[in-house]
Amino acid sequence: MQIIELKPNAKILVIQLRRIGDVLLTTPVVRALRRKFTNARIDFLVEKPGAELLAGNPYINNLLIYNKKEQWQWLGKIRAAKYDLILDYLGNPRTAWIVGLSGAKYRLGFQRPGRDFVYSIKIKPDPAPKYVPAHKLDLLKPLGIIANNTSLDLTVSFPAKERVRNFLAKEKIAANDMLVGISPTSRRPARRWLKQGFAEIADLLMEKYQAKVVFLWGPGEETYIDDIINLMKKRPLKAPALNIAESIALTSALKLFIGNDNGPMHIAQGLGIPSVVIFGPTQSANWNEPGPNNITVKADVTCLECNKQECADLSCMERITVSMVEEAIKKVVSL
Repeated sequence: MQIIELKPNAKILVIQLRRIGDVLLTTPVVRALRRKFTNARIDFLVEKPGAELLAGNPYINNLLIYNKKEQWQWLGKIRAAKYDLILDYLGNPRTAWIVGLSGAKYRLGFQRPGRDFVYSIKIKPDPAPKYVPAHKLDLLKPLGIIANNTSLDLTVSFPAKERVRNFLAKEKIAANDMLVGISPTSRRPARRWLKQGFAEIADLLMEKYQAKVVFLWGPGEETYIDDIINLMKKRPLKAPALNIAESIALTSALKLFIGNDNGPMHIAQGLGIPSVVIFGPTQSANWNEPGPNNITVKADVTCLECNKQECADLSCMERITVSMVEEAIKKVVSL
C-alpha cells in the first residue's frame, strides 16, 4: 500500500456532511489525524445540525458549515484553501464532485461504483461487520495511521448544561434519581420498536423501580412522543424542545438510555451512558459501541439485519417483549 507523506503543516479536510450519528462516529478519525499530524490544519465540512455536535472539539481547527444552495461558492472556497489531503466519508455524488474538483493532491475515499474515480487513493471497504468508527479509521491506513481507539468525542457546553439543570430542577429531578431517557423515534420506520412497547417499559420503570423517565425527541417527532405518553398509565416527563447542545447536556444527566438505533443512541454511548438499544434491520455489530455498558435487544427472526428502511412485516420489532428489554436493563444498571 502506498503511504502518503504529508508536510508537518499540511492542510487536511474531513467531509461528513450529515446525519447526527454519522458525524459523531467520525470523531475518532479527527482525533487520530491530530495525533499523527500535530501541527496540521484540520478542517471539517459538515451541515449545520452536525456542526453542533463538533462544537468544542479540540482536534478540529475550523468547522465549515456547508449549505447545498451555495455549492458553487463552497467549491471556490475549498479550491482556494489548497488542501493537501481530503477524506470523503459521505461519498455521495455531491461530495465526490467537490472532492474531484478540489485541486487537492491526495483525495481519499472508499470504493463506490460510478463515482470513486475522483479519489486518488481508493480503499476497499472491509466486508466484515465491525463498529462504524473502526471502518472509518481504515481510510487512514494510507497515511500510516493504524488506530484502534473508537471512543467518541463529545463536549457538554456550560450554557446548555445550565438550561438543562434548570429544567430538571423545575421537574424536581435530583442528581441521585434514576433518570432514564427513552428515545423511541427513528427517521426510518423499520427501526422503531412498537409505541405500546415503549409505553409499557416506561410504566414498568416508574411503577416497579421508581425511576424517573424522560422522553427524548427532535424536530417533527413531538406528536409521536405524545402518542406513546397517551398509552401510559403513569405521567413521565417529556423533554422540552432542545437544540443539539442541550440534547447532549440532558443525555449527560441520564443514568440509563433506552432507544432504537438512532442518533440519540450514539450521543448516549459517546457520553458513556449505559444503554439498551433495540435492533432489527440494522447490524448491531456496526452501530452499537462495543462494551458491557451497551446492551442490544434483538428478536430471533430469520430476516434480522435485512437493512430495510421500511417493512410491511416488522416481526423483528413485534417479537421484542417488555420482559426482554427489562432483562437487558438489569445487565447494565442496578435498579
